[in-house]
Amino acid sequence: LPISPDYRLNNMIDGIVSGRLQLKPKMLKTKRGTDYLIAKLTVYGYRSGNLPAIELNADLIAFDKRLCGRLMECDAGQIVSIAGIIRPAEQVEMGGREIVLKITAKAMVDGYLYRQSRGKGRLFDLIG
Repeated sequence: LPISPDYRLNNMIDGIVSGRLQLKPKMLKTKRGTDYLIAKLTVYGYRSGNLPAIELNADLIAFDKRLCGRLMECDAGQIVSIAGIIRPAEQVEMGGREIVLKITAKAMVDGYLYRQSRGKGRLFDLIG
């Protein structure tokens, strides 16, 4: 069977992303009064083989109270690493199409980029 080119856009994966907060995270409430947090990130992609390094926009949502509290301590421009459920989605804005990562955050991963760059996570060895 032929696979649709949009197949990859309909899948969710568990993963870790690192990126820079575009704006300060914001707390909101559902109609029932449940607190949640939203944030926008610029997520880093790394060069792998012939594929160039890229940056993607990401929309983040979090429901866990402790995680929301930690994210509220962050400011725009700060780099964070987030573990969660990631779903690529195609968005049309101002006549152009782009892939945006929709992330349901489960945890912040402290020191992730530092450990990776020091070879303790071995990710950079795999893609280098």
